[in-house]
Amino acid sequence: MERNQRSPRIVIGLDGSVGSAHALQWAIDMAKRLDAEIVAVHIERLPTYSPVSMGFVSPTETSGERAERQETVVTEWCAPLRKSGVRFRGIVEEGTPVGMALIEVAVREGADMIVVGSRGLNGVAELLLGSFSHQIAHHSPIPVVIVPLAVKVKVEAKPRFAGVPEPALLPVF
Repeated sequence: MERNQRSPRIVIGLDGSVGSAHALQWAIDMAKRLDAEIVAVHIERLPTYSPVSMGFVSPTETSGERAERQETVVTEWCAPLRKSGVRFRGIVEEGTPVGMALIEVAVREGADMIVVGSRGLNGVAELLLGSFSHQIAHHSPIPVVIVPLAVKVKVEAKPRFAGVPEPALLPVF
């Protein structure tokens, strides 16, 4: 039986944050190991309408502003991808909720993995606000990697049992 021999595909959600940039670097490293293609995805929230005294007013974003933001995603946020030499494509789409929209893109693209950064909210904030990464982890049929922010911790090397006295030797009968 012949199998489809396409390269693995990694979908990464980008939003311009530090966490997103860190997750992108992780995805680049993984793509190099797997010879995978990266699909860099930015999901824009669908336009919302704000009530005013006489009715609803639509958002004032122009198509030029939208095109400028798409250019930012492709040129700035995807710059590490270009420098890395990894095969990639950039996609900008609209959708709400954002997490579900990213899952839909990943399924449509035939992704083998979804990579997102961690916002690092505390437990109370996550409970009240929800979390983009948790939404994806709970609803995705595709494996999800949530990359936490890199934390540099200076650790002094200590012997594992430095303070433990040697055990007493007991006679064996």
